[in-house]
Amino acid sequence: MGEKWIYTDIHAHIIPGVDDGSSSMEESLEMAELAYQEGVRAIIATPHYGRRNPEYNTNRTVALAMELREKIKKNHPDLSLFLGNELYYSPGIIEEVNSRKAFTLGSTNYALVEFDVLAEYPELKRCIREFVMEGYRPILAHTERYRCLFHDISRVKELIEQGAYIQVNTRGFIQKKREERSLWCWELLETGLIHFIASDCHNMRERKPIMKTAIREMVKLAGEEAVKEIVYANIFKLLKNEYI
Repeated sequence: MGEKWIYTDIHAHIIPGVDDGSSSMEESLEMAELAYQEGVRAIIATPHYGRRNPEYNTNRTVALAMELREKIKKNHPDLSLFLGNELYYSPGIIEEVNSRKAFTLGSTNYALVEFDVLAEYPELKRCIREFVMEGYRPILAHTERYRCLFHDISRVKELIEQGAYIQVNTRGFIQKKREERSLWCWELLETGLIHFIASDCHNMRERKPIMKTAIREMVKLAGEEAVKEIVYANIFKLLKNEYI
């Protein structure tokens, strides 16, 4: 893998003080700096929206995102920051997106959606169907976490057939390979079922914005062409709001 590869991180909790991610503007800038060193040149900030974050304020988030964008540009003019949300699924969430209280990824039709890790499989199927019927392209956030999908390739394939896209966190490829969640990430990669890889960064401690470190490991298993499809071709289509 060439060291000059550059990336887009579509799942990042980098806006300060709006969820359980960055705690301050200073930490946000440190996260942006590390992301830049990891080869990231575009970040879609995705603060939690929904039941997991009841104090969320859309106007405040937009204002902080604009402030962070300007501060980042001073150090790295070539690092872009876009806005989205990580949408915690509950009844009515699509109406929140339709009314622009909650955001898709970078104003595209792609929506990053998460569930309780113990959610039942029928709930995931129903949600995916609801988003697709409303004209959205749902991306299942950190797919490796959901117990109902664990090591069940057939269920993942069925969700994809219904219109879902699969996002896996980079941490799955830098943890010890014997860990169960990490093994599941490798299985998804081997079977070609990953559409997006993202950091899901929250801070500068245990959940940093790591990218190229994980992608090196992915290339060792799947090869450059397969990984380029994930980190370039699919990202390009997302940003252009095209179907994958």
